[in-house]
Formats: sequence, C-alpha cells, structure tokens
Amino acid sequence: MSKPLAGMNAAILVGNGFNEIEMTTFQRAILEAGGKPSIVSVENSLVNGWRGASWGLNHPVDKHISDALAADYDILVIPGGVRSHDKLMTTAHTKRFIGGFMAAYKPVMCLENSAGLLADLDLLQGVMVAGSEDCRTKVSEKGGVWSENAPVIHHNLFSSSFTEENKDELTAGFINFSYDQYNGDDEGQQEAA
Repeated sequence: MSKPLAGMNAAILVGNGFNEIEMTTFQRAILEAGGKPSIVSVENSLVNGWRGASWGLNHPVDKHISDALAADYDILVIPGGVRSHDKLMTTAHTKRFIGGFMAAYKPVMCLENSAGLLADLDLLQGVMVAGSEDCRTKVSEKGGVWSENAPVIHHNLFSSSFTEENKDELTAGFINFSYDQYNGDDEGQQEAA
C-alpha cells in the first residue's frame, strides 16, 4: 500500500491566517500517499498562512469556495487557525461545502480549533471530537461531545490536536483512515487512541 490515496482528490479548506505548519504537513502527506491536494479558500488567487507568531507564506488557491463542490473531492482537511475560521465564517458556502462531506460520509480531518468552526456551523450535533482545549465549551454548547483522548474518529470525522510530536502519527492515521473509508472498510471505528 505504497500510494494508498492514488487517484483521490483532497480539499484543504483555508482562509488567511490558517496554521501553515498543519496545512503543509497534511499537504505533503497526501502528495506522498499518491493523492492530489487542492487548496480551497474564501480568498482569491493567494492565501496567507500563519506560522508561529507571525504571517507565513502565500499559497496559491486552486478553487474559490463559491465554485467548490464536495462531490469533486474524496477527502477534506481543515487546518487550525482562528483568523482562517473567522474568514471561512463570512460565507454560507463554507457550511455547504463541509456539510457535503459530512452528509456523504467522506473523510474529514479536523485539526486543533477546527472543531470550533464545525460547532459554529452546527455540524457537530451528537458527534465526538477532540482538538484544542479552547473549543471545548463551544463544542459542548452546540451539541458535540468532547473527548480527552485524541485522535478521535467518529463516523467520517477524524479530529485531534496537532503537535510536532504527534504529526507523523496523525498524518499516517488519517491516510489509513481515508483509504479505509474510501474502500468501505470503516465498520466499528469510533475512537482511536
């Protein structure tokens, strides 16, 4: 299984201020697994990452969110970044796009405070998630179930905090999870330790 994502299209959903390290880590992992990552954004032409305590690099946007359909992709990755999520909340296309993945049970990677974005979009009712601690209250108030154990897999949603120490485990886990979901081998997956 050297290229488990061969032939699969992955959307990486971001706005200005996304966590650049999370995005590039998953972008690289998807490429190495044979998938085709595309940046989908509310921004036009270029989107600016956030790296550490300052702005990072500009990355080319492959598709504006108003033109993007969940049906065109097999996988969705949502990096953390409060600024990014604030930008994504400015359009109803964000809920439509993410909701399309959730409704079709396509693999979704929710990193760090992305759980808060999904909560704000009312997409976590009864769904177990993990991520950055600052989202816990919002997730609970919006009907989600917070887990102390990360990563968490609930149906098609894979969620976790992201650290330098766990990034390799996370990317490998999500690649395998996406492969299994794509091939219909997802029975019984609820929570991964």
